[in-house]
Amino acid sequence: MPDTATRPVRSAPRSHRTMRRTLTRLAHAVAQRALAGPRLAELALALRLRQLFARHGIDTVIDVGANRGQYRDFLRDRVGFDGSIVSFEPVPELAAALAARAVRDPLWTVHPCALGAEPGTMEFNVMEESVFSSFRAPVPAGSDDQQRMNTVARTLAVPVDTLDARLAGLDLRRAYLKLDTQGFDLEVLKGGNRAVSAVAALQTEVSFVALYDGMPGYAEAIAAFEAFGLRVADLFLVSTDDAGRAIEFDCLMVR
Repeated sequence: MPDTATRPVRSAPRSHRTMRRTLTRLAHAVAQRALAGPRLAELALALRLRQLFARHGIDTVIDVGANRGQYRDFLRDRVGFDGSIVSFEPVPELAAALAARAVRDPLWTVHPCALGAEPGTMEFNVMEESVFSSFRAPVPAGSDDQQRMNTVARTLAVPVDTLDARLAGLDLRRAYLKLDTQGFDLEVLKGGNRAVSAVAALQTEVSFVALYDGMPGYAEAIAAFEAFGLRVADLFLVSTDDAGRAIEFDCLMVR
C-alpha cells in the first residue's frame, strides 16, 4: 500500500476557493458597515445592557433627563428593548416634542418636569447645547468644546417633583433607572429613596472632573448608591478633556 503520509494533499477546487474568498470579503464588509454606524463605545454599552436586561428581566426603564429622546432611541434601536419607557424632561419645548413622538410609541410615557429632593419650582439653566442643561451653574472645565457648549443661554422656572411621587404604585423590581441630570443625580436620589431601593439596576453619570458648581465627585456618587445595596457593574467613558484625560463615565450598578 502507498504511504499515505507522503501522499500529496489536493487543494480545494478553484470554485470553492473563490467562494471562500468572496464570503470572507462579504463578512468583512458587513462587519465594517456595522461598526461604522454607531460609535464603538455606544455599541459596547448596548451589548452590556442587553446582557444586563436579560439577566434581571428588565421590563421598564426610567429615563431621567430625556433631552431630545436620545436614550429612548438608543434603547429601541441599539439595545432592542421593547418594554415600557418613562421619561422626564423639564425644558418645555423639548418635553412637547417628546410627547408628540410618544404618540407613535404606546409604551413610552413623557413627564414634562424635573426631579429633585422635593416638589416645587426651581430655576433651570438651559445651556448653549441643551444636553448640558442643569440646575447647577457651569464651571470652566473640560475640553474647549465642552466649555463653549456648557454656557448658560437662558434660565427658566421649571416644575420639580420627586421620583417616588411620580412612580408611586409601580412595581420597580424589574426596572432600570437611568439618571442624566448634569450633576443633580444625588438630589434626585434624595426624593427617590423608595424607588432606588426597589430597582434592579441603574445608570448614573459619575465625574472625575467637576463641570458644575457643587456637583459630587465620582466616589461620593458611587457611595451614595452603594448605600442602597447597589454595586458597580461597569463603567463607560462619556467624555475627555483636550489632553485625553477622563472627565465623566456612565456608571452601571446592579443590586
